[in-house]
Amino acid sequence: MRRNKGILAACMVAALALAIAITGTATAAPGASKAAKKCKKRHSTKKKCKKRKADARRSPVIRATLTWSDGGADDVDMDLFVFDADGNRAGNGSDTIPLSSITPDFSGPAGSETFTDSLFSPQAARDLSFGVCYTVGGSVHTPFTITYVTADGVVHGDSQNPGSSFHYDYPGGAPIPSGYCPH
Repeated sequence: MRRNKGILAACMVAALALAIAITGTATAAPGASKAAKKCKKRHSTKKKCKKRKADARRSPVIRATLTWSDGGADDVDMDLFVFDADGNRAGNGSDTIPLSSITPDFSGPAGSETFTDSLFSPQAARDLSFGVCYTVGGSVHTPFTITYVTADGVVHGDSQNPGSSFHYDYPGGAPIPSGYCPH
């Protein structure tokens, strides 16, 4: 029971952090208002001054966090995977999704991996899907929690206590390729 309360508390803290990150405000690109003022000074007519559209409000958002505990072995290697609509992926120490970052691959009896989307905009977020992969030769059972944000800005979470080798898929709009998690 104590273990479940710890996992629930960690999940709630991660969900709160994601909600705060999503509702935070972003500012327009620096220098945009200065350029408009300079244009008005140089040209008395409005025709010569092009009105700059404000850049879409974008800010880095943690789109997924995987945490695990009680692995029972020093070599527990859980992996967070992220997939975009163009067939790019991040996970297991590599990242080919443009304007994103994933923490380095980590292994140990307890740990976490995080994916940050630097292109997130509440009005036009990209579709991403997520996966959790764990392969092990022995019979180590490792509970995990994943918290992720879909393109519509909704925070989702799931906790599992699976067997020794598994993968779980969390669709968010982008296709999840088969075989990303070798068993």
